[in-house]
Amino acid sequence: MYARILVPVDASHAATAGMMEAARLARLCDARLRLLHVAEAGLPSAEAILYQVVPADLGSTALLAGAALLERLRDDAMREGAAVDSVLVESDGRKVHEIVNEQAQAWEAELLVLGTHGRRGIDRLLAGSVAEQVVRHAEIPVLLVRSTQVEGQDGGLQSIAAAIA
Repeated sequence: MYARILVPVDASHAATAGMMEAARLARLCDARLRLLHVAEAGLPSAEAILYQVVPADLGSTALLAGAALLERLRDDAMREGAAVDSVLVESDGRKVHEIVNEQAQAWEAELLVLGTHGRRGIDRLLAGSVAEQVVRHAEIPVLLVRSTQVEGQDGGLQSIAAAIA
């Protein structure tokens, strides 16, 4: 069915839900799974600048955090029985959805699997949606996996519902 499944991930519960669903699907299809993290060096807060507690290299910090995240998620996917590797890309100011779709094309992925928060209304307007932008620009099928867990909530995922966009 699918031989190569690309899974963009971040540190959210939604991304973990997407990765776990992709790992199960990869095992069923005997597919290769690739985890992708786009490291974005954020801007320091005004308080951090004022008190001069800005890390010397925000990019390095983002890359280290991304590498640790990928290692943890890769281990989780392997425990699910998936053949998995990972890629860490620095955004360099580019949009995440562009990088995701470029990586999908370069690796010849046949399916993208993304976790989504399923935000609506004002929350979606304010927070934006990388998943929505990936879907709008993707040239291959996209599977969205919704996590109903609220970010910052302790414990495991309470419920996962998958929908194909």
